[in-house]
Amino acid sequence: MKTRFKVFLLFSLLLYFVSCTARVSQNQTSTYIDITPIEAREKIQKAKNVLLLDVRTKEEFSEEHIKNALNIPVQELEKRLDELKKYKNFEIIVYCRSGARSRRASEILVKNGFKFVYNLSGGIIEWKKQFEVEK
Repeated sequence: MKTRFKVFLLFSLLLYFVSCTARVSQNQTSTYIDITPIEAREKIQKAKNVLLLDVRTKEEFSEEHIKNALNIPVQELEKRLDELKKYKNFEIIVYCRSGARSRRASEILVKNGFKFVYNLSGGIIEWKKQFEVEK
C-alpha cells in the first residue's frame, strides 16, 4: 500500500510540474513596452523600420500630431488591422493624448501578432513638453 501511494504521489508531482511548465510557455506571449518620449525619439532617429501610430480621433490628429504619424483611432483599430500588415515586423510606437487609449491599442496589436509594440508613456502631452508637434 505504501509503495502504491509513493508511486501515486510521484506521478501527481510529475503531472503538476509538467502542467506548470505548459502553463508558463502558453503565457510567454509578446507584450508591449512603455517608453518615454526621449526613448521614442531615439528609436525614431536610429531605426528605419519604426511606425508612429496615433490612436486619437481624426479631429485630435488634425489639431496636432507627431511628424510622420499614421492615424487610426483606437475604436477603429481592430477593423483596420489589415492596413498595418506591412508593419508587422516594424517597431510600432503607439500614442494618444495621455496614454490610456494607446495602452488599449497596444494590447490589441500584441493580441494580433505584432511583436515590437511600444506605448508612449504620457502620450502627446508628455511629448510636447520636450519636442515639437505638427499642426
